[in-house]
Amino acid sequence: MTVPASLPPTAPSRHVPERSCVACRAKRPQGEFVRVTRVEGGWRVLPGQRTGRGAYVCADSPACWAEKRLRRAFREGAPAISAALHARQAPSVPPITPTPDQP
Repeated sequence: MTVPASLPPTAPSRHVPERSCVACRAKRPQGEFVRVTRVEGGWRVLPGQRTGRGAYVCADSPACWAEKRLRRAFREGAPAISAALHARQAPSVPPITPTPDQP
């Protein structure tokens, strides 16, 4: 089979893994999710690459981090996962350092 001369050659597109959010069931590219990993004794939100059993939650949607929406996937671990997701996104505020009064 030959490619007609009128069509420009195209590079094959790179495969992007697609995952589903356990809270809202939305399908998106894997990079748009936070991975929750099953570890000894429960589920944890861990940074970096992980192996083993895991689940995905939308990284940019606080509605998906609600405890009620996470119960289906994490059962009794839902409150801890919800708190971990909210803490992960909390803006860090620099500590206020007192300035010495000028005479």
